[in-house]
Amino acid sequence: MDEKFFAAAINNRALTAAALLVGRIFMGVLFITFGMSKAIYTPQIQQYMAAHHVAVDLVYLTIPVQIGFGVLMVIGYHTRFSAMMLAGFCIIATSLFHADFHQRGELAHFLKDFAIAGGFLFVMAHGPGAYSLDAYLKRLPEQKTVGEPIHSL
Repeated sequence: MDEKFFAAAINNRALTAAALLVGRIFMGVLFITFGMSKAIYTPQIQQYMAAHHVAVDLVYLTIPVQIGFGVLMVIGYHTRFSAMMLAGFCIIATSLFHADFHQRGELAHFLKDFAIAGGFLFVMAHGPGAYSLDAYLKRLPEQKTVGEPIHSL
């Protein structure tokens, strides 16, 4: 591809912000969906966890982690921390549940989950973009302390 095409896209703040928003939504919704599924099908998830020799009560920690950090990723609030947590979650979970490469499809799940972790590491490194709650809050004027004079412009 022509380097000018990418330069034009990268230097367009609105396009970059929209791409980061869509990426955050895709990644966050994935975890919201998986967390809700675990909440609905908890007994089946616990059987799956037991079959992999993982403590079944961890499902009760997994559900709020996936839903909570997924929501934070979508809205772009505490985004870098959420990205770090979800990257770690991907690495730990796939190492526990998808490391038996003798079983069909496990290598694909393993690599896919590490690729998702890589996406979260990109978000952690580059931030949520302009269309996020983090960016909005950063743009707000600092709050005045009580008793401090307010100067007019």
